[in-house]
Amino acid sequence: MKYVVVAEKPSVARRIREALGDRDIVVTSVRGHLMDSEFPEGYGWGRCRPRELFRVREFVDEVRDKRSLAELRKIFKVSDRLVIATDNDSEGELIGMEILKIWRKVNGSRQYMRMRFNSTDYNELRRAWRSLEETLNWRWVSKALFRQRFDLVTGAAFTRLLTGYARKVEGYDGLVSWGSCQSPTLWFIVQRERERQSFKPRKFWTIKAVLENSSGEKFEAESGRFWSRDEAEEVYNESLKATYGLVDGFEEEHEDVSRPTPLRTDDMLRDLAKITGLSAARILDIAEDLYAEGYISYPRTDTNRYKPDFDYSQPLKASCRGLEVKVEAVFNPRQGRLDDGAHTPIYPVQPYLGEDVRRTVWEYVARRFLANGFYQDAVRCHRRADIRVGPAVLKASGSHTIESGFYSIYPYFKPEDSPIPSLRVGEKLRVVSLKLHESSTRPPERLTEPELLKILEENGIGTDATRASFPKLVLERGYAVKEGKTFKPTELGMRLIELLESIDEKLVTPDTRRMVEELMAMIDSGGISYDEALDKALREYEELFIKLEDALSARSRSLLSRNNQL
Repeated sequence: MKYVVVAEKPSVARRIREALGDRDIVVTSVRGHLMDSEFPEGYGWGRCRPRELFRVREFVDEVRDKRSLAELRKIFKVSDRLVIATDNDSEGELIGMEILKIWRKVNGSRQYMRMRFNSTDYNELRRAWRSLEETLNWRWVSKALFRQRFDLVTGAAFTRLLTGYARKVEGYDGLVSWGSCQSPTLWFIVQRERERQSFKPRKFWTIKAVLENSSGEKFEAESGRFWSRDEAEEVYNESLKATYGLVDGFEEEHEDVSRPTPLRTDDMLRDLAKITGLSAARILDIAEDLYAEGYISYPRTDTNRYKPDFDYSQPLKASCRGLEVKVEAVFNPRQGRLDDGAHTPIYPVQPYLGEDVRRTVWEYVARRFLANGFYQDAVRCHRRADIRVGPAVLKASGSHTIESGFYSIYPYFKPEDSPIPSLRVGEKLRVVSLKLHESSTRPPERLTEPELLKILEENGIGTDATRASFPKLVLERGYAVKEGKTFKPTELGMRLIELLESIDEKLVTPDTRRMVEELMAMIDSGGISYDEALDKALREYEELFIKLEDALSARSRSLLSRNNQL
C-alpha cells in the first residue's frame, strides 16, 4: 500500500520524511491554503450592490496555489492512501479539508487518515504516525470556514461601500478597507490619541530630600504633590530650617514573585516584542520557522498548563544543551488555567545554536521552560518610610531582590534593585539636601505593540493564531504609523473612525466582534452549527451595514444639494 503524506509546509514535510525513513511513503507539502472561499459569479466588485453580499450562503473555491494543486493531483493518481499532516489547529484542519477535496476528486472515497503532532521532533512524528486518526475534526473545519466566510462577506461589503463613498463624495482615489477585527484595533489606537489631544497639563510642585542615617547610607525621599506654588514654597521654606528628619513610620514586607506559567502564543508575542522591538507578526513568523525546522513545539497555542503525562525530558535536555546550563531540580511546573484542547504550551525541542534573531526567540522559549518547571519563585523585599522634615511629610520607598529564584535563568523584566536602608520609628536622619521641584502632569503615552496586543486579547479581538496580524494590518492600510515603538493614527485613520463612530459605535468597538469569537468557540464545542452561526453573525452585521449605508446616502444627498445651491 502506497501512502502519500501531505504537510502544510515544505520544511515540515522534510522533517516527517526524515523521521519516517525509507518506507513506502511519499511525503510532500502544500504552501498554506490551497484555495479560498470566494463569491459566486455575479457578486464581484461593481456587479451587485454591496448589501446583497449579506445574502450569499453558497461559496465557490478559488484556487490560491495552482502549482501545489497540480503536484498533488499527479501524486494522488499513484497513491493508495492519503495522510493529512497539516498543523494541529482549525486553520490546519481547513487546509486538510482542501487537500481532501482534491484527493476525492482524484480517488473518490478511497481512505484517508489524519496525523497529529505538536512538534516536529522525530520521536513525536513517529508516535503520530503510529496513532493516525480516521477523520478530520469537522468542528474545526466548520469553525475555520465560518471565520473565513464571515470575514469575506463583511470585509467585502463594508470595504466596497466605504470606498465607493470616499471616491464619489470625497474624491479619495484609494481603498478604504474595513474589517471586524481591524476596525476595533484602529479604534483603540485612536482612543489613546484622543486622550492625548484632550489632555491639559497641570503644574505641580514636590519637595525632594537626600537623607542620611547614622550608618552613612544615603537615600531619597519626596513629598506628595502641591497644586499651589505658594503653599509649596511656604512648606519648603519652613523645612529648610530643619537639620534632621524624623522617621514617623516604617514598613518592610517580603513578596513572593511567581515564576512564569507555561508559554502560550499571546505571552510570547508580547514579551518578545518588548525584548526585540520586532513586530508581533514577524516574531510569529520566526517562531513558526523554528517549529517547522524542529527547534520548538507548535507556536500557536492558548494552552498554559501541561498534561500530567507530559514528557519533559527532551525539552530539558534541549534547553540545557542550548543554554549550556545544568539543572538538577525535579520538574514541578507552575501551571496556568488555560487549555485550548488541541496543543501543548510552547517548549524547546532541539538546541538552536545560531547567532541570529531566531536564537533570541529560541532562547526566550528555553529559558521560560526552565524557569517555569525547574526554578523557585523569587522573593523581593519592599520598604516604605514616612519621614517628617520640618512641616514637610516625605515618603521614601525601595525594593530589592533577596532570593533570585527563576530570575537567575529568566532575567527578562527583572526589576532593578533600588533599596532604602532599614529604619526605625523615631530615628533621626541628617538632611543632606532639600530642593523644591516644579513639574507638570503628562498625557498618557501612545500604545506600544505589546500594550495593543494585550488590549486586543482582553477584549476578545481575534485569537492567539490571528491577533498578531491586526497591528501590522492597520499600518499597511495607512490608518496608523509607527513613531518609535508606539502607534499614531494618521488623518485617514482618525477620519474613518470618526465617520463610523458617528453612525454606530458597534462598527468600531470590540463588542460586536467579540460575539463572532464567541460563535467560533460555540462551533468548536458543538453548541451551534456552522449555518446557524453564519446566519446569526451576518444578520448582526447587516443591520450595522444598513445603518451605515443609509447615513452615507443621506450625507451624499446633502452634499449634492449644497453644491447645486452654490
